[in-house]
Amino acid sequence: MYKKKCLFRNSNGAYGRDASAIESVWAYLHGTDEKKTGRYRIRITKMSAQELVAMGLAPEETPAEFYGLQASLDKWHDHNGWLPLFDWVGDPNSEIYEIEKDLGSQFEAFMTGISVDDNFSFDLPKPPRPTKPDAKKPPFKIPTPDVGVGTSEPESSDDKDDSPDFEWL
Repeated sequence: MYKKKCLFRNSNGAYGRDASAIESVWAYLHGTDEKKTGRYRIRITKMSAQELVAMGLAPEETPAEFYGLQASLDKWHDHNGWLPLFDWVGDPNSEIYEIEKDLGSQFEAFMTGISVDDNFSFDLPKPPRPTKPDAKKPPFKIPTPDVGVGTSEPESSDDKDDSPDFEWL
């Protein structure tokens, strides 16, 4: 069994403006025979090129369509505080609340050991296919010596075969 509940969410979103940063803290209940509770938090920050340049994190010539994205999930430990658990990897065009949902699902799978149906990876370019060889090459022929059958003397030049197989001589 697994249940979760959002305790609170901080965001910089405003009316008419999407959030570019959120932090949410969640409580969870997990277990069948022995139930355990715990806390985890999700932090997501999406910064525009202008914000990154202003903070000195990107050069002045950074293209306007560029942005930085960082998302992580930390689990609370009573003696050690927040322990980093996951860094989010996925589609960089995802909405912040979609990223939060993905991380929550991954945490549930981590705690229960039950695989999630979603694949949180993104497609990488496929390697090039090997090229097909041209027409089959004829098999390599072993040249016969210029010695007559049953004799150790060379054949006469009139009996010599001038086929292309002997051009290497």
